[in-house]
Amino acid sequence: MSLPENVVRRAEVFASGHPLPIGRPALASRITRALNHRGMVVVVGGAGVGKSHLIEHGVYAQCLVEFGSVVTWSPERAEYLTSRTDEFVPDWPPPVVMLLDDAVGPESIPDVLLNRGFQFVIVSRAPAAAWRHLSNSPAVVEVGLFDREESVRFLMTNIQGLAEADADRLAEHLDDLPLALDRAVRLFTPDATVDSFLLSASRHIELLVRDEHPGARPSSVEVAIREAVAGLPGGPGITPRSVLGALALMDGRPYPVPRMDIPPPWPTWRSAVNGLPPGRQVPLHSLATAVVPDLERRGLVKTVDGGARVAWLNSHLVRRALSSADLELAAHTAEVMLLGTVPDSQGEAAWEYWPSWRMSARALVAVDPGCMSTAPGRLALLAACHFLIEQGSAADARVRLLALREAWRNTEGVPFEPRVRALDLLGRASYELGDLPSARRYGAIAFRARRLADDRWRHDPVALAGAAHWALAAGHQKWLVELRRLARYLPDQRLALRIDSFGMLVHTRSLYGPCLADSIHELLGDQRDILSPEHPHTLFTMNLLADAYHRSGRADEARETLAKVLELRARTLGPGHPHTRAAAMKWYVRSHDEE
Repeated sequence: MSLPENVVRRAEVFASGHPLPIGRPALASRITRALNHRGMVVVVGGAGVGKSHLIEHGVYAQCLVEFGSVVTWSPERAEYLTSRTDEFVPDWPPPVVMLLDDAVGPESIPDVLLNRGFQFVIVSRAPAAAWRHLSNSPAVVEVGLFDREESVRFLMTNIQGLAEADADRLAEHLDDLPLALDRAVRLFTPDATVDSFLLSASRHIELLVRDEHPGARPSSVEVAIREAVAGLPGGPGITPRSVLGALALMDGRPYPVPRMDIPPPWPTWRSAVNGLPPGRQVPLHSLATAVVPDLERRGLVKTVDGGARVAWLNSHLVRRALSSADLELAAHTAEVMLLGTVPDSQGEAAWEYWPSWRMSARALVAVDPGCMSTAPGRLALLAACHFLIEQGSAADARVRLLALREAWRNTEGVPFEPRVRALDLLGRASYELGDLPSARRYGAIAFRARRLADDRWRHDPVALAGAAHWALAAGHQKWLVELRRLARYLPDQRLALRIDSFGMLVHTRSLYGPCLADSIHELLGDQRDILSPEHPHTLFTMNLLADAYHRSGRADEARETLAKVLELRARTLGPGHPHTRAAAMKWYVRSHDEE
């Protein structure tokens, strides 16, 4: 999906219409007051924060009313005005306010102007310290990003019908940059959603940072990013440039920087990076000690709660600034960085390692599939999707899995198993979303493909688990019995217990009574011993037991068991998880039925 042509044309002629007001009237009044008091005000700040906009559409009007004579000065006119200073300066009796836009530094202002007694409002990206040595002792006003509340208010005021949560998400993606927020307001169409807007805007990212009067010059924001990238040390390995590129490829998602001095809060595991070829196994200890702090000092990366991220907007600009060779190196670095934060897997996020997947899954599902070009990388992508399904984000997982399937279909060298595993997970995501026809279709395709390939599926726990989920969606009790028999020969009996739970669920759809409740209770005891009382699979079986009690007329036991399910799911999965909400709704309905 791309932006409509009329929207693109409208964005390309910003200067043809009166700009939308960004606001900040209090800041404009502060500048005018400082001008009265000090005679010179220097407005400093990074690219895109709205310095020139503030002066042109706020300060200018106030100065015109208060001083009467306002003269603008821009870099394009600087050389001409300097050569003619002796001619036009005597004709300007004070008070005169000079508005100097985009001044490089104090040296860019002719002495003859400084000595005439004029008052100055100077816009500059030079550091404030560069202006403080002037004899005029100017007041320095720093203009920065909007705070989040200001961004949300601006977006909701100018985009009709935009909900607060959507405004907050859009502001986060645009990094609260006033210029980008202003452009987003211009480009947002009535039929757009935040997701569709971000998708289309990512293909025209330059429109979000286009200067108000661009002329032939590139965007000041893009120039600042290009200069920052060019100033970074590069080369192979973990360097500031390759790490910045890797973070940019994660599309604004936080990357959990590994800390070698703090033990992880989960059981010891074999890192997925160990599955890479020896030449690709680059040590990551310098990330936390040197590289990420350096990027943070340069203002290119933000670190919050141990997660380093490049804002979504900047991530696209950084990619545009990198050469093709730099991007290729960034892709390799991204794979190493991400695999260094997750355990080795077979495309499944094991429950005991959920804390690590919780920190890394969003970055994994956001990165371009082309970055994860090795077997461990592809399995990590699949495991991240599996984690999203387990966390109740099946819709997001399905979107990502469909994208993976399409990317791998057009990529040579992708092995058979990751492709089939993606089908397994598509079936699981569809089942969680209530789309049983799709769940049966994807599961059947995967199961058939494995059976036609060879007999190894009979001894592969991942293949057996995928087949069991298909049999559950299809209601094939006979296949569940056969899969349970095969799973008994595996060293790890957790899968056999899971298939038992599926068989019990199929039974509860047609049978009920004390005998079934007793069987489920026995299975629940085994799962508590082998898995844990809080394992999601244990809670699945406990929920079945509550249903069996309810159907057999054991209301008190049903109520007590369901209350425990609700408590443990809220603690383990979170109160907003679909399974937790389903348990809460079931508790509410049954409680009112009994009344």
